[in-house]
Amino acid sequence: MNTVKNVSKVAAVLLLATSSHSAIASTASPAEQAAAQTDQQSVQSTPEAPAPASPATNPDNTVADIVVTANKRVQRLSDVGLTVSVLGADELKQRQISSLEDIANAIPGLSYTNSANNTPVYTLRGVGFYDTSMGAYPAVTVYSDEAPLPFPVMSKHSAYDLERIEVLKGPQGTLFGSNATGGAINYIAGKPSDQPRGSATISYGRFNEVNAEAFYTGPISENLTFRVAGRFERADAWQISNSRPNDQNGRRLNAMGRGILRYNPNDGLDIQLNVNGWIDHSQPQATQYIALQVAGALIDPTLRASPFSPEVARAADWKQGLPFARNSQVQATLRVDKTLSDAVKLTSITNYVTYSQNQRTDQDGLPLSALDLDIDRGTAKSFTQELRFSNARNQPIRWVVGGNLEKSDVRQTAQVITPQSSSVYAIFLGTGYFINGARFTTNQDILNYAFFGNVEADVVSNVTIKGGVRYTDSKNDGYTCNQSITDLPTDAGAFFYTRLLGGAYGPYTAGKCFPINDQGRAINGVAAGAPGPYVDTLHEHNVSWRAGVDWKVDPGVLLYMNVSKGYKAGSFPLVSSSSFRSYLPVKQESVLAIEGGIKATMFNRLLQINAAGFYYDYKNKQLRSKVADANFGILDVLQNIPKSSVRGVDADATLNFGGGLSLSGAVTYLDATIDEFSGINGAGLAGDFAGTAVPFSPKWQFAISPRITRPISDGVKLTAGLQFNYRTKAVTVVGGESNPAVAIPAGRSLSQIDAYGVLDGDIGLSLMDNKLNIAIYGKNLTNKYYWTNVVTTTNTVNRYAAMPITYGVRLGYNF
Repeated sequence: MNTVKNVSKVAAVLLLATSSHSAIASTASPAEQAAAQTDQQSVQSTPEAPAPASPATNPDNTVADIVVTANKRVQRLSDVGLTVSVLGADELKQRQISSLEDIANAIPGLSYTNSANNTPVYTLRGVGFYDTSMGAYPAVTVYSDEAPLPFPVMSKHSAYDLERIEVLKGPQGTLFGSNATGGAINYIAGKPSDQPRGSATISYGRFNEVNAEAFYTGPISENLTFRVAGRFERADAWQISNSRPNDQNGRRLNAMGRGILRYNPNDGLDIQLNVNGWIDHSQPQATQYIALQVAGALIDPTLRASPFSPEVARAADWKQGLPFARNSQVQATLRVDKTLSDAVKLTSITNYVTYSQNQRTDQDGLPLSALDLDIDRGTAKSFTQELRFSNARNQPIRWVVGGNLEKSDVRQTAQVITPQSSSVYAIFLGTGYFINGARFTTNQDILNYAFFGNVEADVVSNVTIKGGVRYTDSKNDGYTCNQSITDLPTDAGAFFYTRLLGGAYGPYTAGKCFPINDQGRAINGVAAGAPGPYVDTLHEHNVSWRAGVDWKVDPGVLLYMNVSKGYKAGSFPLVSSSSFRSYLPVKQESVLAIEGGIKATMFNRLLQINAAGFYYDYKNKQLRSKVADANFGILDVLQNIPKSSVRGVDADATLNFGGGLSLSGAVTYLDATIDEFSGINGAGLAGDFAGTAVPFSPKWQFAISPRITRPISDGVKLTAGLQFNYRTKAVTVVGGESNPAVAIPAGRSLSQIDAYGVLDGDIGLSLMDNKLNIAIYGKNLTNKYYWTNVVTTTNTVNRYAAMPITYGVRLGYNF
């Protein structure tokens, strides 16, 4: 605890920020800086790109310039009046950052969690959408070289062979579209070079973990260059079954690849084709069963007698044969930049992504079946086209206008197995009927189009006003059906058709949808009170906007103020229920944000400080919650929270002491509060939740990272660093400060993530003038037991524990 207090004091006093602000290591040699700057130039060699800083302007021990594309034009980070965190290529490699969780741990204000359906969820500054459906749009959208990965499941394996990762905080609706109410994450891939070169890295660590990554780039002809890159990951299981000690889970087996062709015949035309994909045959994480929720009058005796999981990182349990995954994705992006005149450029980005899912997940943390998904299959296909016009960077008025089209189709079918659930046990006991589970399907056909414009005008030499607007029209055709797993006349479908509906709709036969229309009106041919599929259309439109001013007080100090409003589209849930009430779509949410900040480079470029304060008016926040189902008890549903608010401060800095020693860190403060909401929360507790915390929003987050890079002989350089990240407690559901209505054990907060700090480190040698690199690394060096999510099912409360200490050795060769 003293360590945490000391780190917190240092972070608060120095306003030290994320160690992410080093896209080009400030302590790199001139030769390395020149090579990195060549890479930056190759990101987009367009007339608008500023000349990268040269070694002369970035001498050793000073803060280097970082290039970003936050405004869809290449700019230095210090000139961008937005809060942007950047993880550079060197840092990604040194810190072994390759997963979504790694990225979130490195960016204060950003939270990542896994979910019951193995769907990743991001929350940024308290803004996020926790839903497990494959077709759920995020509140923090993800891009790869400005091409969207519209659904969270598509963003799992993109963090390899990157120049940098940009995290834009706050609503980004004007340039990045709907579904960026929390912010946007942009992966910037390594680009082709006209000079042949390559790199290969392999690491070996605990749990027999092997990570191998390589790239090669060079010319094919005078105007045609290429880059190919790949990554392979494998590891043994790290979770141990509580009931079967010889059974383990968590094996990892992933393969990723990317190929980029670049055709650049002249200064006026640049064409890039990016084809990439991945295969994920890893086992989804199993959960820890930590509490029993008594949701019905009767509890299956086997369930009641099941022991709770030990609270250690590797402990978990699952039904034999689960979990399992065979998921894959392919993406193809064609980008064309064409100069139409001396001042106008056309940019076209055509993008197609197809994702396929076939997995099974255990959701109750037990070797029995209170709630398991033994089928979870589907596809998500998305086509997007962006066309925009912009003028040259060096004009006093800089503008961008354009449009977007998105056509997405999502098909998902899941089969839930619940023979030992209390709702089933209570309802069907003694009736002659039996429900082993249900198979439910949700299909969404989505069509979005948008038009946008953005302008920046220098009213005087050091003052810029800026504004943007975007109109979005979104149409989502949804279909949901719940069916019996078997054709037996005593199963669930027959129970509904015969017992509940009195046989008015005939006998149940295979393939029929048994949920009952309880909405009091006919819906797409299904009469009120009748069974059938839920079919509906969600049609929404909105206008996102941004206005602001940047004031360059002097060449090293930028003050900025922004007011913006962004929207996130609604969607249909993937849930198993007996009535239409659970299938209603959630409507669009909005965030009105006010933010002011400063970016300052001081003391002859030895210190860089960035700080911002913000306020969000958060309307109709979307969340996955619960509803009281007349037949099955407490079930999942999507809902809107009428009003929430977020107040906070982001601050970060990088300080160079000389001699190759630097110190980076961050502090984020959040006061994210539910202002209006009454209902049933995600833990099944009913009440008025005004004044409670927004889920996944710790009040304080700190990060601090000392690093040294120092030559120790000719051609030999030492690099070493530590990274400490600390987060205070957070809730996982609205009102998570309280227990579920009836839970065993009682007397403690079950839907809460306790405060935790994680220490990572690395030390290595660069040999042969950076051709050969050897390093050792460690993650969670103190072996801290912590968790990133808690999920409540009908009967069980389950925790997603983080991995224990891992460590290994890394070998790399540049050629």
